[in-house]
Amino acid sequence: MSGHQNLPPLRIAPRPSRRLLALVLLTHAAALAVLVPLPAPGIGLRVLLAGMIMASLPYVIWAQVLRRVPWSVVALDWNERGWQATFADASTRPVALAPSTFVGLGLVILHLRAGRLRRPTLLLTADAVPADQLRRLRMLLRLGLARAGDDGTGPGISAAAGRSPGDHLP
Repeated sequence: MSGHQNLPPLRIAPRPSRRLLALVLLTHAAALAVLVPLPAPGIGLRVLLAGMIMASLPYVIWAQVLRRVPWSVVALDWNERGWQATFADASTRPVALAPSTFVGLGLVILHLRAGRLRRPTLLLTADAVPADQLRRLRMLLRLGLARAGDDGTGPGISAAAGRSPGDHLP
């Protein structure tokens, strides 16, 4: 294959993920646990911080795990013309990958740019996407075939963000 023109289009339409839900619950629980030894000036500040952490939990579940808020990305398409995102409100927009996109074995975090101010994120775990689609997505991102945008800002991931523990890049 000489370039991405020869590659078939890719559609990622993740389903709700139990692994992502577990990760969200675990990180919120860890954030609450950190409040216990926190050297805060008083109990009032700890209660306020705990309230903010607990208030963010339903939002993160609703927006990232279940993808129900109108600005949540529910599908992502790639072809030779670039990326297009479908949002929960059924709108579609062309998007570009931000260099901060992360590619790991069990988790892919796609940071997208949809205009000047919109920066949607799509979190993908192995149980949310069929294995062959996730493998193709990781291949596109690691080989730099999915570019960050039309402005020529470089590959879809930064060199450090795309590395896995077993990767050896020159």
